[in-house]
Amino acid sequence: MKLSTQHVRILMSTLLSFSAVCISAQQAANQPDSPCLSTTIVSVPSRPTVSNGADTTQCGVVEAEYGFERQWPGGGSHRDDLSGGLRFGLTPQLDFHWSSGVFWNIVDENGARTGFGDTWLGLKYHFLTQTKHLPGLGIFYQAKVPSADETRGFGSGEVDHAISFLVSKDISRFHFDFNVTPLLAGRHGTPGIDHNTGLALSFSVSLTHRLGLVAEGYGYTFLNDQTPAFASTMAGFTYQVSPRLLLDTGLDVGVTSNAPRKRLYVGATYALANLYSLIRSNK
Repeated sequence: MKLSTQHVRILMSTLLSFSAVCISAQQAANQPDSPCLSTTIVSVPSRPTVSNGADTTQCGVVEAEYGFERQWPGGGSHRDDLSGGLRFGLTPQLDFHWSSGVFWNIVDENGARTGFGDTWLGLKYHFLTQTKHLPGLGIFYQAKVPSADETRGFGSGEVDHAISFLVSKDISRFHFDFNVTPLLAGRHGTPGIDHNTGLALSFSVSLTHRLGLVAEGYGYTFLNDQTPAFASTMAGFTYQVSPRLLLDTGLDVGVTSNAPRKRLYVGATYALANLYSLIRSNK
């Protein structure tokens, strides 16, 4: 995998922007009355749905989120995938995301092979808190760093960009998240980009004090000949072990002919610590 000069410039700009945001966030966290210094830590999970909520990670808190899944695309093939990453609440309205495919195992007509997936870097901004009549709104930008080995079928070897428009609303006992995500994908071996749009709508509801039900419908429009349009649906359960730890599991089933046949998943989200509080207490 080689990065072009343009790719390097894009990634450097992203990292420099993130560094500037970190400096501003640290200055805000140093204020004595900052909400970023709370000792009460809670998790704000984005698993197990494709859609993301408008809410961001608690300010100052680092969250880890990982999951294992087995997917059956069809034709007798299957894929095992261990993926996840970290999130950091930079400010009360802004967080940073890092995620990657830690381990992939693909078995298909080309044989069995293992390797690493791509890496994604992102920033999510929550610019409107929901009210009784208005939903919460956010925007989420992500850039893909092509860390996967494209020669083995783990990625395209190109930099991709995705920007999601996030809508969240609580209605009675139900929580809804709706996302619209345009994707700009680099073309492997040829100039130019391909683009499509992802749509996702999920809901969650508490069944007991700890157990919750989550369901989602999602899909993507046509990207290229290798990635046609498809739609899928998912249903699963979450279990709140503590305010900082959430477990999830469920089943994803393809609706259209081009979607993966099914996917089983299990995962966890854990709020590790408030870094701002730790840094301040050590001064």
